[in-house]
Amino acid sequence: MDDAGVYKISDDLAMVQTVDFFFPAVNDPRDFGRIVAANSLSDIWAMGAKPVTAMNVLAYPAGKVPIEAIEELLIGGSEKLKEAEVCLVGGHTLEQEVFVYGMSVTGTIHPKDLKTNHTARVGDVLILTKPIGTGVMSSAVEQDGLTDQQYKEFVESMYRLNKYAFESIAPFDLSALTDVTGFGLLGHAYTMAKTSNVNIQFEVEKIPFFTDLFAITEQFSPKGIGKTIEYIETNTYVHENTNEEKVKLLSEAQTSGGLLAAVHPKDAERALQVLHNNGDTTSAIIGEVLARKRGEEDYYLTVT
Repeated sequence: MDDAGVYKISDDLAMVQTVDFFFPAVNDPRDFGRIVAANSLSDIWAMGAKPVTAMNVLAYPAGKVPIEAIEELLIGGSEKLKEAEVCLVGGHTLEQEVFVYGMSVTGTIHPKDLKTNHTARVGDVLILTKPIGTGVMSSAVEQDGLTDQQYKEFVESMYRLNKYAFESIAPFDLSALTDVTGFGLLGHAYTMAKTSNVNIQFEVEKIPFFTDLFAITEQFSPKGIGKTIEYIETNTYVHENTNEEKVKLLSEAQTSGGLLAAVHPKDAERALQVLHNNGDTTSAIIGEVLARKRGEEDYYLTVT
């Protein structure tokens, strides 16, 4: 259940592959292209690898979308590939009524350097590198419900490459790594906890959210909530008096979310400082990895 597939070519080289595509999350085609590229590349960095090549995957209703918008979309995607030093080597388009855009990405890594989501170590602390709330914000965008500043914060977070966050934390002692996307923070954390056979505990008040998110939530219903809750609820314990509104948003599907890293406690504060210095200014220590105790309820996640 890792973020990408890995194929070992030789003792010192492995190929890392992923593919992702989704519906428009914003109205501006160039911004959407940038977001798609950042999201598609993220799984490679979440495995500790270097992305090398990418291919476009595009489907749209021919004749109903201006060719200028398609051009802007592809330019936006190419801008982020160039920033990531990734070569666009092709792709595929088709006609269909539902508009989707994505990329398949190939990266490389030494097999010994691979990062996974199933090796979280008891005692480590958890760092999240981007704020939560893209589903709510996307719903608000559809209804022209964001101010210019709110839109700017939301879009720039999504198209910021996780390349920089990974390069910031890679020198430190990481036991496990994943990114936060379609299953929300709790869904991806649950996978990490279950496959590592540990308990992950979050402190909800330490988790970063977009500015004004809760006022926006009162007006716009986020997409994606419910599916992940059904997946994890029997294995999640929420302490009494924990902010229910915030807990609900932790199950929300995220578009191009941040990295979730399990870091040795001796390195955590320094890693966080480097993240902030390198531009991931909302990064935060949000929890810890605990041992599971025999005889207690079969919880993998705890939220306080």
